[in-house]
Amino acid sequence: MWIRRPTDSEIARRLAAREVGFSHREVGATRSREAPRGYRHDVREFAIGQGRPVFERACDALFAWRHFDVPWLELLGGDRPAEPGQVVATLTRVVGLWFLNPCRVVYVEPLSAGAAEAAFAYGTLPGHAVSGEERFSVRLDSETGLVTYRLEAFSRPARIAPRLGGPLLRRIQRRFAESSAEALRAASRGNAAQGVVAVGPRDPLHRGAPATGSGRE
Repeated sequence: MWIRRPTDSEIARRLAAREVGFSHREVGATRSREAPRGYRHDVREFAIGQGRPVFERACDALFAWRHFDVPWLELLGGDRPAEPGQVVATLTRVVGLWFLNPCRVVYVEPLSAGAAEAAFAYGTLPGHAVSGEERFSVRLDSETGLVTYRLEAFSRPARIAPRLGGPLLRRIQRRFAESSAEALRAASRGNAAQGVVAVGPRDPLHRGAPATGSGRE
């Protein structure tokens, strides 16, 4: 964490960490949908829209990292579609402190012909505020046509910020899920602003930051 925004060189060092090991041992565990012991397991699901055209646009937006088009967060390294080994980092300011959270894509499950789900997951790298893994997926219900966006994660506070755990960390994670769903919903309609919105002075705990969603937990 920093008391001022990280420099470009500090950011570049984090994004160059392709050979650095993950900060958790259970790499790829989100495939099994069962949380490893010692972690908190979170599942959140949001309605995105109806029909296969919306589903396909949502899948394209997911792999293009459009669910990170969040006003209070900046995604770094997401300038190409999600692929295994890709390193990204989120940058945000919380209660006056800057957090640069690096992750690496663990696996990708691309959309195939006639499929009803596409997904990818990334895992945390050293320096992240938490340790764990998160899976992002888009699904199409074949019976109802409902398109949903699902976030599944297992995590625990990392040593660098043990006191950020608990209610505050949970609040930030919940806010990201809601903001992320709204961004993907907008991108699936084809009318979202292009590109990632740069970080401003607001932080995710400020209720004036636009982040709404119809989540089911």
